[in-house]
Amino acid sequence: MSAEGGAEVVKPGSISININRWLDGASLTGFHWRIFVLFVLINAFDGYDLYVYSGSIPLIMKDFGISPIFAGAIASYMLVGSLIGALFLGTLTDRLGRKRSLVFFVAVFSVGMFMVGQSHSAMEFAIWRFITGIGVGGSQPISTALCTEFTPRKGRGKIVSTVQGGLSLGSVTAALAGLYLYMHYSWRSVYVFGSLTVLGLPLLMTMLPESPVRLMRTAQFEKLRALLRKVRPQDVVPEDCELEIEQGGGKAPIVEIFTEGRAKSTVLFWVVAFMNSYGLFGFAIWLPKLIMGHGYALATGLTFMLAMATTTLSGSFIAGAVADKLGFKPALVLFFVTSFICITLIGFTGRYAFLMPLVCLAGLGLYGAQNLLNSYLSPYYPPSIRSTAASVSFGLSRIGALTGPIVIGVLLAANLPYQVTLICLASPVLISAVCITMIQEKYNFARQIAAA
Repeated sequence: MSAEGGAEVVKPGSISININRWLDGASLTGFHWRIFVLFVLINAFDGYDLYVYSGSIPLIMKDFGISPIFAGAIASYMLVGSLIGALFLGTLTDRLGRKRSLVFFVAVFSVGMFMVGQSHSAMEFAIWRFITGIGVGGSQPISTALCTEFTPRKGRGKIVSTVQGGLSLGSVTAALAGLYLYMHYSWRSVYVFGSLTVLGLPLLMTMLPESPVRLMRTAQFEKLRALLRKVRPQDVVPEDCELEIEQGGGKAPIVEIFTEGRAKSTVLFWVVAFMNSYGLFGFAIWLPKLIMGHGYALATGLTFMLAMATTTLSGSFIAGAVADKLGFKPALVLFFVTSFICITLIGFTGRYAFLMPLVCLAGLGLYGAQNLLNSYLSPYYPPSIRSTAASVSFGLSRIGALTGPIVIGVLLAANLPYQVTLICLASPVLISAVCITMIQEKYNFARQIAAA
């Protein structure tokens, strides 16, 4: 095995197979759809975790006797755990293997979710939310990197955005679970229900493939050839073929995401990730409480949450279709501007007939943009550092997600005008739209490979 120009090569062989092009040029098969379903379920963990806390905030505040500021802080503890899981633990996956790391993080999520339901104090609740966040923060960027790696180039925006729509599927599940379980059991039941994700671990261990980059690095060539045959069963992979994979240089991963002209775009990706997460998490976590502030009951707040979650579920398909039609950058700007306008207008009406479509469109814009951002970012980088790039961006986005709930909690506690609160929530989303227009496409790795 040798390295040439950022590519690993296995010789000898009269036939040469570039693994990147092999994966990009594949047609969708049962193999693809099976692993896509797994990725959808993994992303659903994040959506469920976000919305399950959003719906339980009023009940937890009453049960533990805490203020809006402390409730916002608890949301941030989970996001700090997510930051640690993504920023520090997630970077290890490029060296240790993505499959085993993903199974570990899902197990952490499941245990943390179960123990949250057993908490008997606000601090105990916050500690287990923190641990749950580690599982979410580590699993989401790994699944994004793996999904992008195995998705054919044709229709990639639609497919990856649909897989990212698992976030909305989890949100819908959390809203439906809340509407039923809150009325028949305590708030603890929704967390115990969420811990049932542990039942999916055997599926991950048996059905999830390892990254081709990992198989190449560890000289598991038989497994690599078998994997290539699964991806394109109609094509022949000779035993003596030459294998080549484009994966960038051998520098330290975090340093490398700033090289080859990508420094400016990397910083812009981080700003966008922060700003959109600020708006998304601030809006989603406090939505039922904000609706209750208009004089509506908790059940009505949960209905708004369910409506927004359902809209964002279908919005994942819309986002992917728009990206395939217009391109990622124009589609992202469109979704960011839509969410900014709708969130701002929510501050100027309390009528149900106006609030419902504005809330749904705001959610569509925020979640659609988030899904497209993940789909756009990962293939921007070479395969060897995709997991690192996704992990760092995802981790730093958690700083925005941490800031949003705290800021809104402080504004609610200060009894500031409703319009001020919503404008403070919407403004960072507009900044995201501006930053996206500044991303430099000429350094996009996926475009470079396609043009080669």
